[in-house]
Amino acid sequence: MKSAALAATFALTLAAPALAQSSLGFTQAEARIGAVSLDGETRATGTLAIDFAITAHHGLQFDLGLTDQETGLLGSIDGHLYMVPGPGRKYGLFGHVADLDGVDATTFALGAEAMVDLGANTRAEAKAGIGIRNPGSFDFIFAQGALEHALSDRVGIYVAGMVADYDESDFSATGYEGRIGARWYLASAPVVIDASVGRSGLWGDDSLKAETVARLSVSLTLGADRSARAPSERRLFRSVAPLAPLQLRGLE
Repeated sequence: MKSAALAATFALTLAAPALAQSSLGFTQAEARIGAVSLDGETRATGTLAIDFAITAHHGLQFDLGLTDQETGLLGSIDGHLYMVPGPGRKYGLFGHVADLDGVDATTFALGAEAMVDLGANTRAEAKAGIGIRNPGSFDFIFAQGALEHALSDRVGIYVAGMVADYDESDFSATGYEGRIGARWYLASAPVVIDASVGRSGLWGDDSLKAETVARLSVSLTLGADRSARAPSERRLFRSVAPLAPLQLRGLE
């Protein structure tokens, strides 16, 4: 897939200055399989996230994703170059490339992100960026956010959402999704179960009514803190999903 080479080149370009000072060191990884249900249809998803330490205060995270959707198999690669200036804080830049199998449709996005602790049991994450989808020079801006709270070492709850403004000559809308979910960290194995439910829709000239979206996933982790109370510097950034409201409906 041509997107893979483009994304790898972008990520390595971002990381070049730090790589010159230190070799990569593996810190953690997460493999996730799941399902997304909308309007009675269920689609499979899969992601692999790998995190590397570059220096004592810098890191590089890669996300590989595959999603089965109505218009075909969507593949994506994210690169996150970040710094950890102190406990409970994590800031960085990200790049995102997605490509639809068998169709001339490629999406590029970049932006900034942050994750911070708001106490021993609560943390917030936010990211914002700009992007383009080709062909057609489909421009967009977007923002994603999440707020998580640990009820115990094994159970955490969260609210998450995103909004994106899509602008094209024959299409104009603002996509959105909001959801509430919970995560269970198994004590007997490095496994995390994530379940959420929410609403997604489109506002604007080409609006679509909101529909209920249910998500369920199981993750296998390696090297990660097996606790809902893990601090921000020990957590992975969430994947980038700027076109999610369109992809859920087979419009991308």
